[in-house]
Amino acid sequence: MKKATFQDREKVVDILSQAFIDVLIPNSINFVIKKSGDRSKRLKALMEFQFDISMLYGSVFLSDDEKGCIVYLDKKGFGVKKILLEIKLLFNCIGIENVFKVVKREKLLKRFHPREKFVHLWLMGVLTNHQGKGIGTNLLKESLKIYEGELVYVETTTLENRIFYQQNGFEIFHETFELDYPLYFLSLK
Repeated sequence: MKKATFQDREKVVDILSQAFIDVLIPNSINFVIKKSGDRSKRLKALMEFQFDISMLYGSVFLSDDEKGCIVYLDKKGFGVKKILLEIKLLFNCIGIENVFKVVKREKLLKRFHPREKFVHLWLMGVLTNHQGKGIGTNLLKESLKIYEGELVYVETTTLENRIFYQQNGFEIFHETFELDYPLYFLSLK
């Protein structure tokens, strides 16, 4: 595993975009992406946003074979750059007509964030044709060593992902069906 740099942006965005392009079930990503227009372009804009924000306020790690990546947020942050990235996301991915829906979702997520200091495992992905080969599991285990002793939090929308995280030591502390899909909140300490 290696820590990604800004030079890895295109590679990470490509991994994440490919990992989620064919996932069309109701989930957090599809909830945020505007339905009209070019889905792949909007998905890429979302993944660029997540990479850029995590480089400002967290870390991105790539598997040794560069087939998988994992994105963490480990500090709170606010600034002009973040605002500009959010505006860009609004126009390139979300769409103005979806702002209130996405803000409602973000409020729901924040309501269940741990009250104590935590590291947010924001997103992980493995190239589709390499999934099921242990790349994600290895990447998760290696990256969690960096945050050993800290509270790590993740939310996920699928039963498959919930089981994956539980098999890797995470415990569910809340679940809700307030949106068009299930949301499972898990933590690891």
